Amino acid sequence: MHPADSIIVVAYFVGVVVVAGVFSRSQKSLKDFLMGGGDIPWWAAALAGVATVTSAVSYIGAVGLGFSTNFGFLQYRLAVPIAIGVICVIIMPFFFRLRLYSIYEYLEKRFDASLRLLASGLFILFKCAFLAVGIYAPALVMSVLIGIDPLWIVLITGVVTTCYTLLGGMKAVIWTDVPQLLIMMGGIFMVIFIAASKVEGGFGEVFALAESHGKFEYFNWSTDPTDTYTVWSGIIGGTFFILSQFGVDQAEMQRFLSVSSLRKANWAFIASLLTASLIGFLVFFEGAVLFAFYRQQGNVDIPTNEVFIHFVINELPIGVKGLMISALFAASMSTISSVLNSMTTVFMADFYQRFRVGTGSVSTARGMTMLFGIAATALACMGNLLGNLLEASTTIINFFGGALVGVFLLGMLSRRAESHGAFIGFLAGFLAVLTTSLTSDISFMWYSAVGGASTMVTGELYSRLSGRRLHAGQLKLVFGRRRAR
Repeated sequence: MHPADSIIVVAYFVGVVVVAGVFSRSQKSLKDFLMGGGDIPWWAAALAGVATVTSAVSYIGAVGLGFSTNFGFLQYRLAVPIAIGVICVIIMPFFFRLRLYSIYEYLEKRFDASLRLLASGLFILFKCAFLAVGIYAPALVMSVLIGIDPLWIVLITGVVTTCYTLLGGMKAVIWTDVPQLLIMMGGIFMVIFIAASKVEGGFGEVFALAESHGKFEYFNWSTDPTDTYTVWSGIIGGTFFILSQFGVDQAEMQRFLSVSSLRKANWAFIASLLTASLIGFLVFFEGAVLFAFYRQQGNVDIPTNEVFIHFVINELPIGVKGLMISALFAASMSTISSVLNSMTTVFMADFYQRFRVGTGSVSTARGMTMLFGIAATALACMGNLLGNLLEASTTIINFFGGALVGVFLLGMLSRRAESHGAFIGFLAGFLAVLTTSLTSDISFMWYSAVGGASTMVTGELYSRLSGRRLHAGQLKLVFGRRRAR
């Protein structure tokens, strides 16, 4: 890597550490550390939410899909209006008015402690595996760009991100997420404009080539459930997928709950989801631009996951390459820091405060952040040995995602659902997705819907058959009754 690129990357890391150092002095209470004191600006929470959901792995993969296929993957964004309605009207009010640190606390208030601990335990277990993938996979890519062993990149990424997260808490996470997202978006625009400038005919030819090869095709009206991306799987499956990604995931929801009012929380969520959707289309367009460039070069046989790296190595000038490497680090580290902070929050709220006397302290939360960071980094260091296992773990997260959406909606919408029914429904939802994936060719885009629907139907039927009645406190946690205060 050229010295100029190295200076840019080092400056990025120094900037991140400085921001964390600034906020480290303001961590006076557990609320400051875990929730940013509850006074984060809504627009900052929104941008942090986008940064959390946009990882380096998903960014590189999306560019590759835009290069090799079309915009069909993004049909699940058709479900955005439905997801906004469900989260803003039903889910967010309960979480915000109850003033929850961990969103899984709702499950205990509505059902019982066992369901809360099950959901929290699965969140921590699988997010640790997710972090390992989130550290190791980008390290493989960046090792090619930088020219050093992936192990060193794993250690640098894991150690630096863990350090600034445990120093500055939620405020450091959010106020580093914001510039990291801007750096990443700057990288996207740079690649688009540089690639288009190298296409003979400029953007006009880019659009012509992409259009003639079907890169902008979006709608697929097929009713065949085995077709990977269709309008129907996008709307139905996409609704449950977005709800699992934004509505019942602690890493995302915690950002929105760190603002000062319900209205601002809804603004932050809506802005985050819409911005993430726009970035998704922008990244796929980036892939289409790269296709046009390599089409003119007569070289469109580049493997999907390598096309972005191939362009960065061979086409970007000195300095810009350093900015792109910083953008990849930013995409990776913003996701890692957010998940680390959310894992600490869940542990402190759902386990520590239950089994230890007192609510805990900032030093305890920092210690847990360090332990989770060490565990994820150590697991990432073994990525070459455990790669398939790690990928399988992140796939299981998707299996549980739909079932978790189903449990929350069952609690919020049903006046009959009780704890045993919710637990049985949760297991039924997971088993339904597992059976579907093993015994059929149904597209994975339907998995969340299968899990969510199976959970709600099974949980409701079992609860009605059991004949158990809810007490007054539980009925207040059902939508349409008296709202939680």
